[in-house]
Amino acid sequence: MSKDLLMGFSDIKGAKVTLRLRNVKDIITEQEISTAMDAVMNSKLFQGKNGELKNREYATIVETNKTIYDEI
Repeated sequence: MSKDLLMGFSDIKGAKVTLRLRNVKDIITEQEISTAMDAVMNSKLFQGKNGELKNREYATIVETNKTIYDEI
């Protein structure tokens, strides 16, 4: 099973931006997610279509299970 962290932001004009971090650790706290989102905004490495990211909107952990069938 893999876990991805989806982080939602809005830019200076309110346009939504979603970043996906793949393969986060199994146990991640709300504080760690909050710190990561602040780091993304403060780094100014990412932007929306209207420029700088200004607000945190949401965070979601997505878990994916994969079943591989070898003998098909």
